[in-house]
Amino acid sequence: MSEQGSLFDFEPPPKNTDRLFFAAMPDRNAIASIRALAAEVKTQHGLTGRLIDDAKLHATLCVLGDFPRMPDALIKSASKAAALVADSTLPFKVSFDTAQSFNTGPRHRPLVLTGTEGIVGLSGFYKNLSGALLRTSGLRNAPSYTPHVTMLYDDVTASPQNVTPIEWTVREFVLLHSHIDQGRPYNILARWTF
Repeated sequence: MSEQGSLFDFEPPPKNTDRLFFAAMPDRNAIASIRALAAEVKTQHGLTGRLIDDAKLHATLCVLGDFPRMPDALIKSASKAAALVADSTLPFKVSFDTAQSFNTGPRHRPLVLTGTEGIVGLSGFYKNLSGALLRTSGLRNAPSYTPHVTMLYDDVTASPQNVTPIEWTVREFVLLHSHIDQGRPYNILARWTF
């Protein structure tokens, strides 16, 4: 009898458990404003989703990806890119003045804060960080970027509405480690200030 395996004798690829991404985190005053606004919009639209934990509120910048284990070499090269960008960046204000749902599918639509002129600095920062990651790590991020802060997920869609601007001064950014589908807090792997 042949020792050769069949087409069905294979191991599935390892499951991705770790997500890595750069983010700008709101300060305490902005977090309090986000919480109050999210509760207000939730009531207005009859949303039932749970508010995102304060420690998880952020504006995603560049995403390194999802992995079955921590990619140490990528973290090292991405950290070099982050340091280069931090060295050439001055603090800047960000302001989100619109609440709306992103239509990402039939369920679990994110209710987010977005903006207009107040997010220009964050868009420029994304472009600089994305370019540095491409040069140091060969990592490509999407050419288009919509700065936003997710407040909750729900099955109901909330149309865009103007809100009192929620602002903070971005003085740092972080590399976050998310444990995919595990309901655990983010780990801050590194922090760069400017």
